[in-house]
Amino acid sequence: MEVLQLLVILTLLLALLVSTILFSTIFQSKLPPSPMALPIIGHFHLLGPLIHHSLHHLSLRYGPLFSLRLGSVSCVVASTPEYAKQLLKNNELSFTSRKHTIAIARLTYNSSFAFAPYGPFWKFVKKLSTNELLGTRTVHAFLSLREKEYRRLLRFLADKSEAGEAVNVTEELLKLTNNIISQMMLGRVEEARAVGFGKRIEGIHSRFDALVEKVITEREDLRKMKEDGERGRDEVKDFIDILLDFSKDENSEIKLTRAHIKALIVIIVVNLNSIVRVYESGQRGISIITMEVGPPHAMDMAIDIYLHEKHDHHGSG
Repeated sequence: MEVLQLLVILTLLLALLVSTILFSTIFQSKLPPSPMALPIIGHFHLLGPLIHHSLHHLSLRYGPLFSLRLGSVSCVVASTPEYAKQLLKNNELSFTSRKHTIAIARLTYNSSFAFAPYGPFWKFVKKLSTNELLGTRTVHAFLSLREKEYRRLLRFLADKSEAGEAVNVTEELLKLTNNIISQMMLGRVEEARAVGFGKRIEGIHSRFDALVEKVITEREDLRKMKEDGERGRDEVKDFIDILLDFSKDENSEIKLTRAHIKALIVIIVVNLNSIVRVYESGQRGISIITMEVGPPHAMDMAIDIYLHEKHDHHGSG
């Protein structure tokens, strides 16, 4: 009986080994170079806690374009700007669709732009995001907001430095982006602080939906109060104002629904907050701030702001 069980186990292992070799051969013949994969898990064993470091080390051995198998999912890794351009720009249509799961559909009101298939809605929201929400004009309009939050952070760091206290830079950078993004989305500081998107977005759908619905409703009421022309010419519109304007536009090529607006809020907040997490290894430190400011002289701007705030702090003391 034991011999029979052993034969069955050996047969299964042999079949698994043969299928793995055959699959790897086919996989290798159609895709870029790849490391040796293990049965079932593929290349998961080659990925450490810092995935971008692991991918960099693999690119040094297998080249700037190589393939991996993560479980049953095959993927191609591009580690240079040139190859990334080939994949994401020159072959954009092949990468516009994303895997759509039940969880994604639920959390994004089944109206997610990030996971929408290529089509009229995808093209419209991409144009809306690029030209209106994240365009140069909007970014420049919120320059004073970003500078205010940078000053707040620099003042905080200066105070901690003078007191000789340690600072969790990652946590403070996350607070910085949360403050900026929330105010860009909601406008008023009071609303942004009350909502706390950074922590609440991971809650259940019903709580988040009630939260976003309350914010949108309050904004609609505020807009009705300002329909008589109280809004100043130079008053900056936040993201919700822009989205509500498009939802009321009868000439818009795509009619934005309330679900679309909520889904865009979810996607924008989640993706913009995730930017800083890429730098959690702490190797770039305060230079992340200068990357967000943008211009080549950004580091000089940060130093000037720091010195100015420090002078004001001591002068007022």
